Amino acid sequence: MTMMKELSLYKIRDLALESGRSVYNSAQLSNLINMERTTASVYMSRLVDKGMAKKLIRGKISFVDDDFVIASQLVEPSYISLTSALLFHNATQQIPRYVQSVTTRNSMTYPEVGLEYHKVNPGLMFGYERHSISGSYCFVATIEKALIDGFYLNVFSKDQVMELCDFNKLRDLIPQLEKFSGKGSKKLMRMIS
Repeated sequence: MTMMKELSLYKIRDLALESGRSVYNSAQLSNLINMERTTASVYMSRLVDKGMAKKLIRGKISFVDDDFVIASQLVEPSYISLTSALLFHNATQQIPRYVQSVTTRNSMTYPEVGLEYHKVNPGLMFGYERHSISGSYCFVATIEKALIDGFYLNVFSKDQVMELCDFNKLRDLIPQLEKFSGKGSKKLMRMIS
């Protein structure tokens, strides 16, 4: 009987990893394994107990131990930005206390997994790319978009933005920034003009 449980846990882990997604809640795992949500929750606990998955926060597990993958998939929609994105692109040596992401959802910090999310207007959800990493994926802002996000959120000064950005790439973002009319739009347009 134990052998059967072990095999099914390996199969679940393999199915998850083959899907490309690494972070799951019970509903997502339920869909993946085509079982009831309560059954998926039991499997999640067993996977964590056996060391085949990592418990993140209540009701969410990860099959990989990569902070950027976890940050991108734990809260959706979101992408890694600010100093974390600059570090990802080797544009800074500074290591932030938490992996920093932006989202359209409310700002939140998960110190137990070292992640923080900053709320931005939905009109600013652009300027990021999907990267394959650790057998999965993460979304990371371009250097210029990370700087714009940081200026918008009062993390970076205009001088810091101007010092680190590639002006041609910054200009490429102007059409999307011009469409943005939410709070802080005038501040952003003044900075790039």
